[in-house]
Amino acid sequence: MANYDHILKCLPIYKAAIEGDWETAERFFKEDKRNLNARITYETDTTLHVAVGTNSSHRFVEELVELIMDEDPQMLLTANCYGNNVLHYAAMVGNTRAARLLINKYPELAQISKPNGHTPLKLAARYGHKETLCYLLQVTNDVVGEDGTSPYRGHDGADLLTLAIIADYYDVALYLVDKYPDLVTEKNIKSQTGFQILAAKPNAFPSGMRIGFWQRIIYSWIPVNREKALESPVTRLSRMVTTQNRYKAGYGLHVPFWSVLHYLAPRIKYMHDCKVMHILTEELVKHMCSTVLKKGNHAIAWDVLGTTLRTAVTHGIYELIEECIHQYPGLVWYKMGEFFLVLVAIRQRQEKVYNLVYQMSGHKVYTAIAWEEYANNDTALHLAARLAPRHRLNTVTGAALQMQRELQWFKEVENFVQPSYKEALNDENNTPRMVFSIEHKELLNEAQQWMKDTSSSATVVAALIVTMAFAAIFTAPGGNNDNGKPLFLTDATFILFAISDAVALFSSSTSVLMFLSVLSSRFAEDDFLYALPKRLTLGLISLFVSLAATMVAFSATLSLVLHDEIQWIAAPVIMMASVPVTLFLLLQYPLLVELVRSTYGRGIFYKQNNLLLH
Repeated sequence: MANYDHILKCLPIYKAAIEGDWETAERFFKEDKRNLNARITYETDTTLHVAVGTNSSHRFVEELVELIMDEDPQMLLTANCYGNNVLHYAAMVGNTRAARLLINKYPELAQISKPNGHTPLKLAARYGHKETLCYLLQVTNDVVGEDGTSPYRGHDGADLLTLAIIADYYDVALYLVDKYPDLVTEKNIKSQTGFQILAAKPNAFPSGMRIGFWQRIIYSWIPVNREKALESPVTRLSRMVTTQNRYKAGYGLHVPFWSVLHYLAPRIKYMHDCKVMHILTEELVKHMCSTVLKKGNHAIAWDVLGTTLRTAVTHGIYELIEECIHQYPGLVWYKMGEFFLVLVAIRQRQEKVYNLVYQMSGHKVYTAIAWEEYANNDTALHLAARLAPRHRLNTVTGAALQMQRELQWFKEVENFVQPSYKEALNDENNTPRMVFSIEHKELLNEAQQWMKDTSSSATVVAALIVTMAFAAIFTAPGGNNDNGKPLFLTDATFILFAISDAVALFSSSTSVLMFLSVLSSRFAEDDFLYALPKRLTLGLISLFVSLAATMVAFSATLSLVLHDEIQWIAAPVIMMASVPVTLFLLLQYPLLVELVRSTYGRGIFYKQNNLLLH
C-alpha cells in the first residue's frame, strides 16, 4: 500500500496555492527547491496543478512558472496520475490566462495529449470553455504526433468537431469545417459524424424555438449583421472577453438602442443570440452538405447525409433536411430502416418534415408508396393510424386536443395516399380505420373524461352567473319609485349596469348550453376533430364574456350606490374588478388559443416556402 504521509507535510503549500498566497509558498520553495515539483495531493498533483486549477490564483501561477523556468522547464510537462499536465488543467477549468502564460513559456505543451488521446484543445471543448478553446485553436498546430494522430484529423478531429457542436459553439464548428473539410465525413469514437450530432439539436434551428406570437415579431425585428455573425471566432478572440459581449459583433445598425434593450430586457438578448445562432447553423449545414458532395464519393455521401437525415427526422429539424434534399434530391429515397423519409415523418408525427411534400413536384406521389417488405405490411395510412410517440403527443395540451391532432394526421394522410390504401388490409387483417380505433382506444377514453371534467367545472360557474344576472335586474340598485321604475333610470351608469347585466345573462346562458351540449355528446372519434373543440371554444369564450360583464355590472352598481358619499370609489373598484377577469384570461388563454388555432386556424399542414425540392 502506497504511503501518502508526505501529502500532510505539503498541506501549507496546498492551501497557499488555493488561496493564492505566494509569500507563504515562496518560503517553502526557498527552503527546498524540490518542493517546486512535489506531489502534494492524492491524485499526485503538483503545486502548479492546484494553482492553475483554481482559475483565480493568477499571480501565484505567474511567480511559480518563473521559478520553474529558472530551475527546470521540463517540470511544466509533469502529469498527475490521470495523465493531466498543467495545460490540461487550464483547458478543463477555462483558465485562459494561465494557458497563454504556459504556451508562451513552452509552446510544445499545446500538442501534448493525455493517454486517452485528449489534447488541451479537445478538453476545452469538452468542458465548454469557449475563450480558452478559441485561444488553443490559434496555438495548436495541425501536425502528426508521436502516436500518429493529429488534433484536426481522424477520430480526434471528429471528436473536436462534435464537441464544439454539442457545446453550441457553431462558429467554432464552422471555422473547423472551413479550415479542415475532411472533418465533415470523419466519425468520432462513437462512430458519429458532426452532421449527425447537429441533426440531434433542434434548439439550434428556428423550428425548434418555443416562443410566443409577440416574441416571434420581436425576433424578426432584431437586426443582425450577417457578415459579422459569420466572422471566424479565432479572429474575434480579442473582442470575446466575456460571455456578455461575445456576440456584439453580430449587431446591426441600431447598436445603442439594442444594447440598451439587452440590459433592460434579457429576453431580447436571448432572442438576439438565438438569431445569430440560427444564421451560424444555417451556414454550417450548407457548408457541411456541399463539402460531402464535393468529395465525389456517392457511398460516403449516401452514408453521411442519409444517417444525418435519419436523425433529423426524429428531431423534426426540417431546415436541415430541406437543405440536404435541395442539394441532393435523391436523398428523398434514402431508406431509414423499413421506411422512406416521408413515412418516417408520419410515424414520428413530425409535421414540419412531412410538409416538405408540399414543396415537391408530381414525384411526391411516390413518397408514400408502401413496399411489400414493410413491417406488418402497413401502408402510409396504417402508419398515420397508429398512436403517436408519447413525446410527440405531449406537445399538445390535454387528451382531447391530442385526439384532435391524431385525427388531423389521419385525415391529412388519407387525402394524400392513393385511394386503394384507404381500405387496405395489413398482416393483421385490419384497415387503417380499424388500426386507428384500436390504437387510440385508451386516448379516446382519456379525451372523453377530459372533456367531461372541463365542461362540468365550467357549467357550474356559468350557471351561477346566470342565476346572479337574472336576479340582479329585478333588484335594481337604489330601489324603485312608486311607479315601479328604478330611481336611477336616467343615469348613464345605470344604463351601463343594465346592458352589462343583460350581456352577462345571455353569454352565460350560451356558455351553459355549449357545455351541456358537450356533456350530452356521443363522444365518437370524429367528434373530436371539429364538433367538440368548437363547442368547448364557444363555451369558454362565452364564459369569459359573462364573467367580464358581471364585473362591469357590479362596478356600475357600487358606483351608483356610493358615488354621492364616496366619490373616489369608482377607480379602485374598477381596478379590483379587473383582477378576476385578468386571472381568468391568463389561466385559460393558453388553452383557448390552442383550441382556436387547432380548430379554426390554417392547421399544421401547409407549404412552408417556395423552394422546389424534387
